[in-house]
Amino acid sequence: MTKDDWLELTVLERKKYNYLVEVEDLTRQLSETLDRNDQVSARMLLAMRQDPIRLLAEVDRGSKKRRASLEEADWQRVEDLLSPDGEPRSDGERIFLEQAGKTRRLLEQVVALDRRVSLRMAGENSFYKSKEP
Repeated sequence: MTKDDWLELTVLERKKYNYLVEVEDLTRQLSETLDRNDQVSARMLLAMRQDPIRLLAEVDRGSKKRRASLEEADWQRVEDLLSPDGEPRSDGERIFLEQAGKTRRLLEQVVALDRRVSLRMAGENSFYKSKEP
C-alpha cells in the first residue's frame, strides 16, 4: 500500500471519530435532560443525534467499501494491522493504527453511554435489553 492509501484510510477514520464526538456530546446532553425530566429537550436532542449517526454510517460504509477495493494483500495487511497484536511497519501505518484505535475506544464509550440512556428511556423496550453485557 502507498502512503496515500494509508492517508485516505486515516482520513476516513478521523471523519468517523469526529461524528462520534458529536454523537457523544448530544448523548451526554440527552442524559442531562433526562436527569431534569425535560421531555421537550430530550425529543429535540434525539432528533439532532440522527444527522451525525446517519453521516457516521455513511462514512463507515465508505471506509468498508474502500478497504474492500484494496488488493487482497493490502486488504489483509489492514486486517492484520487492526488485529490485537498488529504492529505498524511505517509511519503511515502507525498514524492509521493510532486513529483507528482512538475511533474504536470512542465508539465503545458512546455505545456504553447510549446503552445507559436507552435503558433509562425505554426500559424493557430498549434496543439494548436483549444485548445486556
